[in-house]
Amino acid sequence: MPRPSFDPVARTAEFNAALSDFLDRLKDDSYVLAAVLVGSLDEQTTWRRESLGLWIIEADGVAKRLKSDGQDERIFRTFAEAGVNIHAEIISRSRFRRMIEGNSRTAFNCSFFAHRELVYCEDESISNWFEKANSVATTDQSRELLAVITWTIHARKFARKLIDRRNDLSLARQELIWAAHAVAHAEIVRSGQVHEHEAIYRALELQPDLFQTIYLDVISGRGTKKALSAALDAVEHYLAENADEFLKPLLKYLKKQRRVVPLSELSEHFAHTQLYPWHLESACEWLEEQGRLEKVSALFRITKKSRVDVEEPAYFLD
Repeated sequence: MPRPSFDPVARTAEFNAALSDFLDRLKDDSYVLAAVLVGSLDEQTTWRRESLGLWIIEADGVAKRLKSDGQDERIFRTFAEAGVNIHAEIISRSRFRRMIEGNSRTAFNCSFFAHRELVYCEDESISNWFEKANSVATTDQSRELLAVITWTIHARKFARKLIDRRNDLSLARQELIWAAHAVAHAEIVRSGQVHEHEAIYRALELQPDLFQTIYLDVISGRGTKKALSAALDAVEHYLAENADEFLKPLLKYLKKQRRVVPLSELSEHFAHTQLYPWHLESACEWLEEQGRLEKVSALFRITKKSRVDVEEPAYFLD
């Protein structure tokens, strides 16, 4: 089996040819209704790609499940065409519709970091659904921004511990680099434009002064405690200054409730979005740390038949 070329021009041609040949195969399968290419195929993106990414939308009731799929609703397969690996998610027609109409967690995550193109379609409804979903909705943008910013919250927390409690500047430097990349992703989501290249370079264009402090000064090799502390302070200031925007979906929901809300109830409310329980916990813990939320506890029963109560975190926005 031939290996993809390392020359950008030749590699792009090989990837496009492989995609074309693979789609010709799909068109002969009456149970395959559509295919979506995830990620652009041009010389600026294919140089680092090892495979093609596809969504393959199939007719309902024909899914072929393997033992390795377990109980997961999502089905992933790897194919090959002319030496190019193709990583595909197999999606039933009805589930694709739910992804769009229900704002599913698995729907369009990472949409700000990969262009999507409907490259084959035999179903007009799918084409219409895709056109609707492939535009960035304000709600989706807000929720994805909240999810991304929790990466920054985590990295900043451990960097602070490493500097203040352990005086481990090497690991603190590593955590701050992670924090900078997380902030870079947040800035791209915030801009509302798809960006497929290295996020950190785009962020340097969007916020040059901030990334001079939290990224360039950190990776420059100096790595002094003063430089790392300055970067950490800048990250914490960035979080505090933009908290209302970054955490808007969560704050809006808590404000509307006007009561103590258990974490499990928060998770249920956001269950069909890209926000997972750990995202919500991280955001609430940070807000509590900032004095903006009150953290209490609520009773919870582990099973439907449990007679014993345990406690879970719960939060109140005054």
